[in-house]
Amino acid sequence: MRFTPGDVVAITRPLMRIVIVGLLAVLLAAETPLAASILYATAATAGRVDGFCLRGDGFLAPTPRLHVDTAGAQPRRLLIANDVLYVAEVDRLEAFPIGGAGTLKTPTRTKATVGLDPRDMALSPDGRTLYATHHSYVSAWALGADGSIPEEFTSCVQGGTAADYLDVQVANGLLYVSADDVPGRIEVYRLAADGSLPQTGCGPATDKNRPAPPKWPDSVRTKIQNPKAIIVVGDMIYVEERALRRMIAFRLQPDGTFCDKKRNRTDKNDTFFEDCTGFDPLASRACARLQAKAQAKGKRRQQCIASQTAEVLQYEGLALHPNGETLIGAQFFKGRVDSYRLRPDTRLPAAPRSKLPRQPSAESEPDPRMTPVRLAVQGNTVYVAAGELDRVVAYHLTPTGVLAEKKPFSRTDEQKDSFPNDVAISMLSAACE
Repeated sequence: MRFTPGDVVAITRPLMRIVIVGLLAVLLAAETPLAASILYATAATAGRVDGFCLRGDGFLAPTPRLHVDTAGAQPRRLLIANDVLYVAEVDRLEAFPIGGAGTLKTPTRTKATVGLDPRDMALSPDGRTLYATHHSYVSAWALGADGSIPEEFTSCVQGGTAADYLDVQVANGLLYVSADDVPGRIEVYRLAADGSLPQTGCGPATDKNRPAPPKWPDSVRTKIQNPKAIIVVGDMIYVEERALRRMIAFRLQPDGTFCDKKRNRTDKNDTFFEDCTGFDPLASRACARLQAKAQAKGKRRQQCIASQTAEVLQYEGLALHPNGETLIGAQFFKGRVDSYRLRPDTRLPAAPRSKLPRQPSAESEPDPRMTPVRLAVQGNTVYVAAGELDRVVAYHLTPTGVLAEKKPFSRTDEQKDSFPNDVAISMLSAACE
């Protein structure tokens, strides 16, 4: 005779039926992807874009679902919006409509132009204008209702011959660009209601027909030593200052601009400093001391730095975790990924996390074979275009956005001679298979 142990509950026939139905439901759900998404990666050397399916748990498919050749050489930047993948190449921009399962359809593209050389892209909040940076100018492209891109840009900002515009971001109704010349600066431009910029007909520094540069941006912070990566978060802007090997932070005014020196709109030789009464720029101690010395001599300095990191080598890309409180950077020369959990700034009410820590909060194990370039964050995963490794790699992040591990938990197979330098993720309406 068999007995059911006293601490085990006997399963009746109706209960057994419920259990079986439940198990079948679980098994069916397990066969369905938790989230249909695809990661696109540039293959800069090969002149194409690769698409890798993403599993619901964040793992990368080892092999690409698709390879799509670009019309131009050296694709280097990707941006997804309007269900379109925008690709910046050495002499043009292309806009690939994304199919429900991640396929890339026939693109619209700009006219192939020698010297176009786009460095970065950003999109207006309404998704109707695409901005690109170039050597000596910034362009704006009015997009079609379907996200298509025209052959020619529709408005622009002409910089000087030495202005090398690199990274761009749109926030607070403004366009922020890093200008890497001597010594370097962050320029801020107000966008018109339709997203356009204040000029037309701009061109490379070698174009003799280009218009004269505007007399001034709407706001500028000069004397930043070779700036590149910029991240705007609320009323703070974080800037990579390459020549001094550090990241620095400024507090922006309520209108999103710097507290800076202005030029009179009717006389460019007449300059004055903004009256920033009631605005606390959160000067660091060292900068506050220099500011006080300058004021004692009757002089005014540029707006002070609010916080800064210790020395870092060089970040090719910076990304922001969705919580808005952690920065993640790809250290190109050290083959490493760093994360910075911003600290509470007790100088502000409620002490928001906006202050840069001196050292990374967590960093990955250096890989001398990897030259990480750009990266993309989705949930608690960061995907990195791993350059000379010819792969895309993925790291887990903690809920606060800090790296959770030293080594990647997933990576693609080697795509020989591809050199991925940017990645972008699209959510799909159908399964990525």
